[in-house]
Amino acid sequence: MSDDDSPKKLPPGSGDYSDGPQQGLVRRSRGLPLVWLLPLTAALIALWLLYKNFTQGDIHATILFRSGDGLVKGKTPVKYSGVDIGVVTDFKLVPDAPELGGEDGVLAEVDFSRSAEHLLVEGSDFWLVRPEFTITGVRGLETLLSGNYIAVEPGSGARKRKFVALDRPPAFVRGDGLRVVLKAPRLGSLNHSSPVYYRQLNVGQVEDFRLSEDGNGVEINLFIRREFAHLVHRGSRFWNSSGLSIEGGISGITINLESLAALVAGGVSFHTPEEQRHSPLAVNGSQFELYDSFAAADAGIPVTLNFDRGVSVSPGTQVVYQGIKVGEVSEVKANRQLNGMEVKVLMDPITDDLLTENTRFWTAPPTLDIAGGLDNLLRGTRIEVDLRHGSYSRRAFDARAGAPPRDPRVPGLHLRLTARNPGSLQRGASVYYRRIEVGRVQGMELREDGSGVEVYAVIEPRYAHLVNRETRFWNISGLRASASLSGIEVEADSLLSLLRGGIAFGSPPWAHKTAAPAQSGDSFPLYSSREAALEEGVTIHIILPDAEGLREGAPVRYKGIQVGEITRLRLEQDLGAVRARAKLYRRGEDFAREGTRIWVVSPQIGIGKLANLDTLVTGRYLALEPGDGGEQTEFVASLQPPRDPLAEAMSRPGLTLILDAARRGSLVAGSPVYYRQVQVGEVTGFDLGELADRVYIYVHIAPRYRTLVRENTVFWNASGVEVNFGLKTGLTVHTESTQALLTGGVAFATPEAPKMGREVESGSHFPLYSEPKPEWFRWSPKIELYLADEPAK
Repeated sequence: MSDDDSPKKLPPGSGDYSDGPQQGLVRRSRGLPLVWLLPLTAALIALWLLYKNFTQGDIHATILFRSGDGLVKGKTPVKYSGVDIGVVTDFKLVPDAPELGGEDGVLAEVDFSRSAEHLLVEGSDFWLVRPEFTITGVRGLETLLSGNYIAVEPGSGARKRKFVALDRPPAFVRGDGLRVVLKAPRLGSLNHSSPVYYRQLNVGQVEDFRLSEDGNGVEINLFIRREFAHLVHRGSRFWNSSGLSIEGGISGITINLESLAALVAGGVSFHTPEEQRHSPLAVNGSQFELYDSFAAADAGIPVTLNFDRGVSVSPGTQVVYQGIKVGEVSEVKANRQLNGMEVKVLMDPITDDLLTENTRFWTAPPTLDIAGGLDNLLRGTRIEVDLRHGSYSRRAFDARAGAPPRDPRVPGLHLRLTARNPGSLQRGASVYYRRIEVGRVQGMELREDGSGVEVYAVIEPRYAHLVNRETRFWNISGLRASASLSGIEVEADSLLSLLRGGIAFGSPPWAHKTAAPAQSGDSFPLYSSREAALEEGVTIHIILPDAEGLREGAPVRYKGIQVGEITRLRLEQDLGAVRARAKLYRRGEDFAREGTRIWVVSPQIGIGKLANLDTLVTGRYLALEPGDGGEQTEFVASLQPPRDPLAEAMSRPGLTLILDAARRGSLVAGSPVYYRQVQVGEVTGFDLGELADRVYIYVHIAPRYRTLVRENTVFWNASGVEVNFGLKTGLTVHTESTQALLTGGVAFATPEAPKMGREVESGSHFPLYSEPKPEWFRWSPKIELYLADEPAK
């Protein structure tokens, strides 16, 4: 054995276990085993989630409702100050709920955000918010888009998780303002949320009301918003402005109301007399007496109005300044001289500094006005006042029985508009430029000679530059209607102008650069319509047999288009005719020529014809056809449309024929002409023959059918009905058409080739037979008709 094959000794611990028994090696662990890390981590996460849920997770609470109407599971939120703080997660029916007096209820389970924990306490109130529409306003309008939600008013007690919802919002809702108590013998028409007014401005609302402890009256809680709280002093006076105040006497009946909202929902008004302005401000809980009316509160400034005649006012009649009530009549009596009336008025203290030598009073009749909204829709007899600053105060005034026609003190451009009549214009009517209100009508008065009316208008200063010497004004009062068989078109500039009238104005395009600006005191004509104002033209005179159905303003038309209008109708001096003056617009100036024909268009209602039915609505008018002669302004009109001369009739497209007959019979202009019971033309007119021994009947055949008439064509009168009776054949009734039966008609037939002959020209004569021969009905020629686009030969 070599040295290499000899056994080697391994060092201790070398791992050679080939010799001897194996021995284990024991080592000591110095930490937790890795297997414990997983459960330990899970425990820590569970503790963290538990802590997070306790500190930040949702809070579960319940709200008991009388009904689940309006609630949606998983969607209906709970809101506080407009922020979602919870959501309804489930519902449960609660039969015989003791909290609801034994009625069935619906328990809503709600998960609240942890941030809302301070709201879930004793005293917190919950209620369902849904859209409500009342005369005083709209509530919950946002729910139309977002849906119903649950609102909360926080309390201040101990923690609570079960609540009972209110049937309606609480009377006391958090808000920064003043809360006072009114005492009254009765509630009247006041209700929750009835408005509180200061000078007709809504400054608060009625929060709640209850019977007084002794049961002899009511206590009404008012909430005044913070920005208006300083208006309430210990000496302020409150009165009930609810419903209607009706007072009557020999002079009539007076109806007063603060507003339409106050009429329906009730209302309270207040103000502070001047002598009480320095009294201490009211505080929460201050108590006041609620008076029945403004006069009963005795808080106004006494003023005396002296009228030089009797006026229809009575105690309670309002005194109005620019639509706002500023006073009330307290007493009416005759003056000492018995030649007028002395009216005592209580004025709102706000007017104290404006009751001066420049202030004027007058009575105004009842009006229907929408300018101030529904509140002032119906305005009865009232006294209007024009309050002005002055040098000294007054408490007695000379008043007028009617409004002054003009007031030069009003700032703006003062104009005088002259018209024959004002239509439905009223004082206060608007003046428009491009349908934008730019001024007002101050008043109106007759001219000294009674020939017309002067209308006084004021244009606001910022719009005064729109008026120049070339400006035209026109009346837009009432409705403008046009009618035809296709319908009726009604036009009005605005509902306001429909009710109280209005004026519009405009200028030619070039006038703004070249025309001089208008000055106060300038006079302009007031035209009856926009067309009459803006259209330049020429005046013509027309003699009419009578003017029945015509009126001033009636249109003059050519082919249905208005080219002028009648401006005046007068009897001739001999009373035998009517003389009309008409204005032709600029586009109609070419009609003022020799040869122009004018006639009256009237409704035609008969057995065989209905025409011009639109004139039943719009009235009769004048139609014309232009001439080609020299200039002419004097014309004679007829009551019927003119007939074309024979030469013109012959030149019309188609075929014009003359039928010779012994008499006209029942034929009329427009009677049909038939070929094989198909209308191919019409009768256009009549005339006596040269020797008056016959009647010439003019017939026009449409271009398409002119080839049907040949040299040997025969015509017969198809009017009426043919009746044949025989024992074997029975009764036979024949008529060309129902129209021919009623209005008459002509029929014709053409023999077959070669007997038909050649085509004929316009002006050809044919005899008109009284009745047809039987063989004519058997003729059946083959004749090619003209195409629609083929010219006539």
